[in-house]
Amino acid sequence: MRGPVLVGDVGGSNARFALSDGPGLLRDVRSFKAAEHASFRDAVVGYLAGVSDTRAAKDCRAALIAAAGPVEEQRVQLTNSPWHIDATELQEAGGFGTVRLFNDLEAVALALPHLSANAVQRIGPPIAEPLAGNPIAINVGTGFGAASAVQLPGGGWTALATEAGHISYAARSQAESELLGAAQSIEDFLSGAGVVRLHEMLRKRVEAAAVAEQPLDAATVFELCEADASYAETLSVFSDLLARVAGDLVLAHGAWGGVFFCGSVVKGWSGRSDAQRFREVFESKGKMSSRMRRVPTNIILAAEPALSGLTYVEL
Repeated sequence: MRGPVLVGDVGGSNARFALSDGPGLLRDVRSFKAAEHASFRDAVVGYLAGVSDTRAAKDCRAALIAAAGPVEEQRVQLTNSPWHIDATELQEAGGFGTVRLFNDLEAVALALPHLSANAVQRIGPPIAEPLAGNPIAINVGTGFGAASAVQLPGGGWTALATEAGHISYAARSQAESELLGAAQSIEDFLSGAGVVRLHEMLRKRVEAAAVAEQPLDAATVFELCEADASYAETLSVFSDLLARVAGDLVLAHGAWGGVFFCGSVVKGWSGRSDAQRFREVFESKGKMSSRMRRVPTNIILAAEPALSGLTYVEL
């Protein structure tokens, strides 16, 4: 059976779908708000019904779905959404020959070896002698996630999925402990809600803001960082924490091939942070500091890295 493949990237807030006719090829990309659909199945049906190429929509030979949660026996209960995805149910409902589920960052990691130079933005100055090795993808959005791409002996790639956002957080000073004492995991401050939580904690230590308070999200906090000290401090603390955690994940994974950041929060943060300071914190790993200086840090500019990564999966 030949035909396009349905690929999907399902997060806590949105689901994105596309059809793929081969590695790196995407068409009919559309986004759906999770809150507007009772179930994942409803979103899939709505997407296929809206595809302009009705024959292609009917002839999909497989569905490859990346979801923000751990995959167990080809089922996913999304971590930050009530949606549940079952590969068998989707196969029966959609008539697909094959259905496979992936962790969302696993899919992004599969795209990393194929990203072009203009699909990423470097954080900090060029690295004269970058290390070779496996890269790692780190997402900061509704939640926090990470996965590394691992090269196989035969030359292909696989990905190592994790639930890194739920790693316990350890303060490094009394002041940091007082500020972030309520944090149970790194996702508690390295996420959209986490940025707002950081800001609220920091405002208690800074004089009343010059800018009137408003309903906040991470993008607004970063946009106002030049208008008020509490917003600026939030940006600084967030950047330091992200750099430290990213460095820890490189060491834990042996991801010497570089860090590739993505996600809605990263988009608002990039361009506003102090790149030199970020690199200093990222590289500050004791005996490993000299090695960390040779690990690149990048922001993914490609629009749909998870969907793109799924197009490289062999069926």
